[in-house]
Amino acid sequence: MGAWLSTTRPRSASAADELVDDPAGEHVVPARTRIPLGSDPVVLLADADERIRQGLSAQLAKYQVSVVHCADGATALLEAGLRKPDVLLVSADLPVIDGATVLRLVRRRLSIPVVLGVGPDDTAQVAPALAAGASACVARPYRPREVAQLLSLADRGARGWDQPLVCGPLTLDPSTYEVRMHGMSTARLPLREFQLLHLLMLHAEKVITRDRIRAELWGEGARRSNTITVHIRRLRERLGDDPHHPEIIQTVRGVGYRLVPPSS
Repeated sequence: MGAWLSTTRPRSASAADELVDDPAGEHVVPARTRIPLGSDPVVLLADADERIRQGLSAQLAKYQVSVVHCADGATALLEAGLRKPDVLLVSADLPVIDGATVLRLVRRRLSIPVVLGVGPDDTAQVAPALAAGASACVARPYRPREVAQLLSLADRGARGWDQPLVCGPLTLDPSTYEVRMHGMSTARLPLREFQLLHLLMLHAEKVITRDRIRAELWGEGARRSNTITVHIRRLRERLGDDPHHPEIIQTVRGVGYRLVPPSS
C-alpha cells in the first residue's frame, strides 16, 4: 500500500510554487528553506504538459534536485531503466502508456519510489494505484516541496527503511505501507504520519525530542508551533490511543514523545 500525500483539490499553475500544507489542512504556508535530501537527487518526471514539467523543474532546482523530463509512458519506462532515478513521478493520464501501467511495470523491476500525479478528474485511480504499489499519490499540478520531500523515502531506503518494525501487537511494514494492530490493518496513514510512526517505533521506549522529529520529517518546514502536535493527535486517533490519557504515544512534557508498545 502507498500513502495519499495530498488532496486532489485543483490548483492554478501559479500555485505550483514552494508551498507546504498547513497541518490543520486549512491553509498553506511558504517554505523557503532547503530541506535535507540525499546527494545529487534525481526525479524522473513523466508528464504530457510541458508547462508543468518546466515549472516543476525550475522550482525543484531551488532544492538542488535534478529533473529528467519525458512526455509519455513508453519513454518513462525506458528512462527509468537507464537512469535509476531516486523518485519516479508519473501523471495518471500519460499518453502511449498510462501512468497506472507505468507504475505496475516499474514496480516489477525497480525498488525506487513511484508516485502517481492525480488531477481533479483522476481521483478514481488513487485506490488502484496504491494497491498496485504506488509509494504515494500527489495532487497535480504539483507542489514542489511535496515532491522534494518524497526523496527522503529514497534516502531512507538505503538505510534500512524497508525493514518491518514490530512493537508488541503493533506492526509497521514500509515495503507495503501497512500498519497493523493485533493483526488488523489500521486506516491508511498519510505519508508524514507513516514516517512519524516509523521514527517512534524505530526508537520504541525512548524519548524522541520535538526538535529531532522536526529535523527528520520536516527540515525547517514545520514553522507552525502546532505542526507536530496535530500529527501526533491524528496518529493517536488512527491507533485507537486515548487522546486524553494516551498509553501508546506518550507525551514527555517539554521534551517530546515516547512510543510504548501496546499490551498484547
